[in-house]
Order: sequence, then C-alpha cells, then structure tokens
Amino acid sequence: MKLLEQLLSLISEAVLLPTLAAIIILVAWSAMLLGGLLREWLGRRQVGAVITALRRAHVEGADQVRMLSILSTATTGLPARLHQLLSQWGGAGDLAHCLVDLEIEVASSLSRLTWMTRIAPMLGLMGTLIPLGPALTGLASGDLATLSSNLVVAFTATVVGVLLGCCSYTMNLVRKNWYQRDLSTLEHLFANASKPALP
Repeated sequence: MKLLEQLLSLISEAVLLPTLAAIIILVAWSAMLLGGLLREWLGRRQVGAVITALRRAHVEGADQVRMLSILSTATTGLPARLHQLLSQWGGAGDLAHCLVDLEIEVASSLSRLTWMTRIAPMLGLMGTLIPLGPALTGLASGDLATLSSNLVVAFTATVVGVLLGCCSYTMNLVRKNWYQRDLSTLEHLFANASKPALP
C-alpha cells in the first residue's frame, strides 16, 4: 500500500510541471485568438457591406455571375474565404461543394474554441489539486514556506484555468453568432441565384 501511495505521489508531482506549462501555452494561444477576434470584429463592416450588396443584387434578380463578381470584392470574413474556395475549385460549378467546405471549416474553427473551453478548467483543477499534497505535508511538518508557495501555485492555476475557460467560451459564442448568420445568408443567396442564360 505504501508503495502504491509513493508511486501515485511521484506520478502526480511529475505531471505538475507539464500541467503548468500547458496552462501557460493556452494563455499565449488565447491571447492570439483574442487578437484574431479583434481583427475579425474590425473587418465586420466590410463583411456586412459585401453581404448587403449580395442581398441587393439578389433582390434585383442578378444571376450567379453577378453575385460572384460582388463576392470577389470581399477581403475578409466568410465571403472572402468562399471566394478563395471557389477559385481553388474552379468557379461556380462547384459552388455547393465550396459551401459545404466552408461550413466544415467554420465547424473546425469553432471546435478549437470548444476544446479550450473544456480543457482549460480541467488543467486549472489539476494545477490546483497537485500542489495541495505538498502543501498539506508542509502544514503537518510546520513548514509554512512550503505550504504558502504550493497554495499560491494551486490558487493561481485555478484562477487562470477558469479565466481561460470564460474567455474561450465568450469568443466561441461571438464567432458562432457571426459565422452562423453569414453562412446562412450566403447559402440562401447562392442557392437561389439564377444561373446565367446560355447563349
């Protein structure tokens, strides 16, 4: 029994450093994602202008050629990405396939934020529980320095993990709202756009 306890203690102590390193990596990644969200927010006006132009053309009965011409003016957001996919696949003939690919890319992008929302608090909890063992040992032996240093690590890991979870959850909600609205509009507009008349 004593051997098992020592083995579990060794495993727990060995996992602490990778856990704290993973939390720091997630902090850096979250900062990058936050910068990307800010950049997207700044580009929302241009995305809105392109989608408004597409809607206007759709109401006027424009065909796919005209709609694709308007789409080519997009420089950011899902309209720009759809235009890139159409260029890669060879034009309007693969429009339905490109819309599916765009939907898959959106789901993949959002899944990374969902993963962070779930994994960050777990890492924070691990970073909290692991140092509690040495902290209790320090308390039992009267070593207040060991107790305080381990408690600082434990509570800091909790705060950072929960903060990361909150940030990633908020970014996920904001992006999901943007992407679902834009993707739904693009699918509706191009699904109902008339094909150019044959000569």
